[in-house]
Amino acid sequence: MRLVKTKVKENKSEIIKVYISELEHCVTFAYLFCMLGIFPLYYKEQYSKIGTVKFEFFWKTSLYFIGISLLVLLVKVILQRVLMNTCNKIQNINKVKTEKKSQESVHDLKTDKKVFDNPILIFLDRLSFLDYAVLIYAVCVLLSYAFSDFKYYALKGAAGWEMGLCSQMIFVAIYFILSGKKEWFLKGKVRTAERNYGLFAKIILGVHLISSALTFLFGILHRFEIDPLGMYEGLNLNQKIEFLSTIGQATWFSSYVCTVFTIGIILFYISEKRWIRIVSGIYSGISFGILVTQNSDSAFMAIGGIMLLLGYYSLSDIKKWYRFWQIMCLMWGIFAGIGILQKVFSYRAIPLDTLSIFFSQSPVTWVMFAVSLVLLLFYQNYYKKELMKKFITDGKIKPGRGNNYKNGTEKKVLINRKKNAECKKDNYERNRDIEEAGSDRIMKITKKIYLVILFLLAAAVVITLIFIYLNTKGFLLDRFGYQSTNEYLLFDYHWGSNRGSTWIVCWEAFCSLPLFQKLFGVGPDSLSAYLYSVPEISDFLHDLWGSVRLTNAHNEYLNSLLCYGLVGVAAWLSVLIGGISYFYKKAKDNPFMMAFALCIGGYACHNIFCYQQVCCTPFLFIALGIGESLTKSENFNTIK
Repeated sequence: MRLVKTKVKENKSEIIKVYISELEHCVTFAYLFCMLGIFPLYYKEQYSKIGTVKFEFFWKTSLYFIGISLLVLLVKVILQRVLMNTCNKIQNINKVKTEKKSQESVHDLKTDKKVFDNPILIFLDRLSFLDYAVLIYAVCVLLSYAFSDFKYYALKGAAGWEMGLCSQMIFVAIYFILSGKKEWFLKGKVRTAERNYGLFAKIILGVHLISSALTFLFGILHRFEIDPLGMYEGLNLNQKIEFLSTIGQATWFSSYVCTVFTIGIILFYISEKRWIRIVSGIYSGISFGILVTQNSDSAFMAIGGIMLLLGYYSLSDIKKWYRFWQIMCLMWGIFAGIGILQKVFSYRAIPLDTLSIFFSQSPVTWVMFAVSLVLLLFYQNYYKKELMKKFITDGKIKPGRGNNYKNGTEKKVLINRKKNAECKKDNYERNRDIEEAGSDRIMKITKKIYLVILFLLAAAVVITLIFIYLNTKGFLLDRFGYQSTNEYLLFDYHWGSNRGSTWIVCWEAFCSLPLFQKLFGVGPDSLSAYLYSVPEISDFLHDLWGSVRLTNAHNEYLNSLLCYGLVGVAAWLSVLIGGISYFYKKAKDNPFMMAFALCIGGYACHNIFCYQQVCCTPFLFIALGIGESLTKSENFNTIK
């Protein structure tokens, strides 16, 4: 009788658990649908206060999501407590029974307690490196706020950016809620029906690709003054250069693109299904098209970092390397194609900055496309040899060539499977040394060449920085009578679209801080409040910018240095650099993880010249959370 009651109680508990799990999944699905599907396309009154409109959308949807998720967590904890109390009562009653029955009862109680796992204990038990990095970052933000002299300002942040304490805590909460959704990628039972929780993830992925592709496409059309949404009505040419698509300001738009487009690149890179490769290839082409037309130099820094990282990862085998050069051909081909369109429709093309025009219309683009195509064809030969080796070792049939070709068309010939396999196996044994000297050897040589190129690039960066320093300080002029006035080689107040002035001011402000504030900063998103509270700096900024208020350093790391101090910027770098390394290592078991490593890398490189804002930073934490949830999934190695 007691056993029947226990089973009935287990069934009721299991049903409650299923309902709670379903509620969690629906809430998460709704939130991701809003952020990944609706947010990029959402706007009101064209570009009038579009940043504020976007932030309000993010703010409200995130608060609803976090609030409901915390409520569900509270219900879980309460049910766990009620269940444990019930178990304790039963255990006290069973003490009067025989030892054998008591042991059986304890065994049943232990089984019953496992019906509901304690969410807090699970959370603490399953913390990964990335979890700790995000937690430490959250603590540093809280400490910065606690020691700030601008608490009212730091709570929400600078007007128009709103990246204060509240937003940072929302980012952290989003990460931890999403990182616990490992069931999205498993198959589980809902009552008696089989449900594939992964279907939710596939729908969200499709929604994200469609929404972001439309956002990119609107941006490309805007660069040729094609305005299907009427966003450009009443705008002058300067405003059209500055704003595009449904995101708004060009720098905000480029940060969004560089953060979210990597998922499509990786799908094209790893997929074996033809229709997925076609769809993801179209998506990747649109992405490259908007990258070369969005008119922000920061995006080229991001795409450079992304491709260098993907190239290094691809050196592990010939197939990945071959796919990498497919992506490179697509990228340079799209860049060149956009350049052709800009020349053909020059009367409609919006004038862009020097770097954007260089990558679309320069002869260098055609040279890089030709080099990429030659390398693609070169490595294709070795890739086919690798496929042949796989066919031989697996005993599979590969259609004959040579005499089976007629007029360029391959005729499929039925060959005896056993004889064909044996014949090819003998040939493989005889030519083993030649085969080993093929793709394996060429990849070893390629890796050495790639590492040399990386070293030369690093050396070039160092030499360039030294040259900029000597050129700026006047050393070259004094010793050699030469000084470059190139906008990129002379670091003055006008360097990098006037970023030089903000960097100089912010660095000098940081150097003047007391030691304690150098460690913990002046408060979340409180750079503007601090700078204008110092009379000398405030007067200088008014002389330099007039009525325009400087709200951030236009360099996320310098901005974080002032806002969160040395401790905070170290914690933030651990999230970014540690996140790249974390997902890169996971990608050795599952290549799909490179999508998240590249997402972080694109964000980190782009924001050397940019800053946190609502159109990119939420998507970074969403990617971090989803990526971490994938790594915690029981079938991680089989997720595609």
